[in-house]
Amino acid sequence: MLLPAFGGSPGVWATALAFFAALLFVGYLYAHLLASRVQRSRAGPLHVAVALAALAAVTLAPQDIAAMRIAGLPEAVNVLLVLLAVAGAPAFLLTTTTPLLSAWYAGRGRDPWWLFAASNAASLAALLAYPLLIEPLIGLSTQHIALVAGIALFAVLLAGLALEGRRTRAAAAPPGHEIDGQAPPPTASGAVPLTWNRQALWLMAAFVPAGLLAATTTFLTTDLVAAPLLWVGPLGIYLASFVVAFSARGRRALRFVFVLVPGAATLLLIPYVAPLDWPVLGLLVVVLGSFAVLATALHGRLALDRPGAGQLTRFYLIVAAGGMLATAFVGLAAPVVFPDVYEFPLLIACGLTVLALMHSRGQPASAQPASAATHRRRGPYRERAAGATRSRLRSAVVALAARIIPYLAIAGLLLALAGGALPAGALVLLAAGVLFVAVSSTPWLTAGAISIALVAALAVSGPAAGQQQLFQGRSFFGVTEVRRAPGAVQLYSGTTLHGLQMTGRQRLNATTYYSPVGPLGDVFAELRQRVAGPASVGVVGLGAGTAATYIAPGDRMTFYEIDPLVIEIAHDMRYFTFLAEARGVVSVVPGDGRLSLATAPAGAYDLVVIDAFSSDVVPPHLLTREAFATYLSSVGPGGIVALHVSNRFYDLPLAVAATARDLGLEAMVRSHSPTEHEEQEYRATASTWAVIGQREDVARFESAGWQAIQPANAVLTDDFPDLMRVLRALP
Repeated sequence: MLLPAFGGSPGVWATALAFFAALLFVGYLYAHLLASRVQRSRAGPLHVAVALAALAAVTLAPQDIAAMRIAGLPEAVNVLLVLLAVAGAPAFLLTTTTPLLSAWYAGRGRDPWWLFAASNAASLAALLAYPLLIEPLIGLSTQHIALVAGIALFAVLLAGLALEGRRTRAAAAPPGHEIDGQAPPPTASGAVPLTWNRQALWLMAAFVPAGLLAATTTFLTTDLVAAPLLWVGPLGIYLASFVVAFSARGRRALRFVFVLVPGAATLLLIPYVAPLDWPVLGLLVVVLGSFAVLATALHGRLALDRPGAGQLTRFYLIVAAGGMLATAFVGLAAPVVFPDVYEFPLLIACGLTVLALMHSRGQPASAQPASAATHRRRGPYRERAAGATRSRLRSAVVALAARIIPYLAIAGLLLALAGGALPAGALVLLAAGVLFVAVSSTPWLTAGAISIALVAALAVSGPAAGQQQLFQGRSFFGVTEVRRAPGAVQLYSGTTLHGLQMTGRQRLNATTYYSPVGPLGDVFAELRQRVAGPASVGVVGLGAGTAATYIAPGDRMTFYEIDPLVIEIAHDMRYFTFLAEARGVVSVVPGDGRLSLATAPAGAYDLVVIDAFSSDVVPPHLLTREAFATYLSSVGPGGIVALHVSNRFYDLPLAVAATARDLGLEAMVRSHSPTEHEEQEYRATASTWAVIGQREDVARFESAGWQAIQPANAVLTDDFPDLMRVLRALP
């Protein structure tokens, strides 16, 4: 629902995470106060009233997201306000469930902690079901109706539970338990005083995994791999780590997980330090697997240090506070404070420190070494000493092997997936990682070794050989960098090249996927044949402003760009001069391309170019039938819409052709792989472009080698923006 109004940038996702984490804290605070301050006989009816209020709010919630956007407000603030109006009430109701029902359950003298694992398992199931089942089968409007029905059923169940508890509360509570007061007295584990230090460790143990959830998602989608559904992976792992940590069976695996922490932390940092051309599948295994280990280890320490049932809601409140602070830090503060994704390594180092501190507080009995008394029963002093030495040596060797073997296995998998052709820098880092894993025999050594290595690596890291960093900045929409390379200045979004201008006499040549020998050259050649006088062109996506090289004196070109940082860079003549030296009139309109283009006069352009995809991330709201209708309304008779549809993961021409056919139009496509001469002369890169228009208009492209597309059953709409129908396998 947010995409058509706010675009598909990682900033929207990170802000949404921050919103729901904050709402989780508010819900847990409400549950804590209700369970600890309000008698159960009154708490039940009060909560049922809250459920009915939430039902009314979700029924009446506005659905026109674009109309709710307030001009002039920062994008993050707009997203937060819209989410509050649309999803605030039902989400608040749902967040209160686990701590409140767990407290009521504990009031009957039962162990409540498994309910936390169960609720996260259900959340994980729903998370996986949404993109795979719900989104492809049910439209957004129908989903809203289903949500209203679900909240209504939820309210009925709560009312039944409150009524049942009112009848059986006295009979179910064992002797000595309060019925209308607070939860039962703490168990043995809760007898440990709740010092401020202990609660601070709970906060940090919850803070780091939640922060890594947002940072890992941002890091992967902007800097490494823009794979489809990638946001599901980190969030699913985050939920699964709670299931493992807070279930009796899952906690059996914690001892093994703690051993994997040094290798996981090392492997997680290597792609950050060296964001090279890693094999996609191997990279996902490394980053997601390492995140899983760290999140499970931290949540495992959190679960092992949980208090008694009497402090259950306080514990949950602190956990929610950690998640709220972490997602706010990553989603709201970090883009303003840091010029790069520095929160990612900082959170890893912080997580290792928290693990070391919590380890120092004590470890489970199963992880304790054999006692001295055991050794004293093994015979004479000399034999005991020799036996103890051999035992310590054997234990050290086993522990070393347990740390290194998984690390080597993952490193070997990376090498195998890369066909043995990893860059030399990657091989050096992988080899150095063995040393760090080897010396990480204790949590404190792990934290120290990885932190020192990280500081050293960041101190020497930078652009590739022969390149010089001229500028690096960060906005709500991601990290943007300008580099000087031999004979050219380059614009990068993360690690994706989004613009290049050659120096000297060639500086006004179109380059990369805009080169005149590529498909876009054909598009502008057709424009010159079709339009006798000055032409008017609209371009969604500015980049470095390379498209401006195609306009002639008298032409007008209007760019639509959502990222203010990109606009600033494109106008800065220290970096790029495409806009300043354009031969026609160039203007830039800030804002989302689809929404801004909708305000243009009907038939204002002879050609509209859509190039707003960030790397392999596809904002589906730019490919829907409603979006195409906007594009087509802005072109005059005989006008063409050209779309840059290069992508490794989605067969976008199929979706373009299906939507064009649904609108009574035709689509054609051309893919271009430059020759060695074209790469040197024009700095050309491979690209795929599609054009849509009336049959007689696009037919003119056949002579240039364009081909008609046979559409699939993949018409995207704002109600069904499901790209899974055109998904390719991972390369």
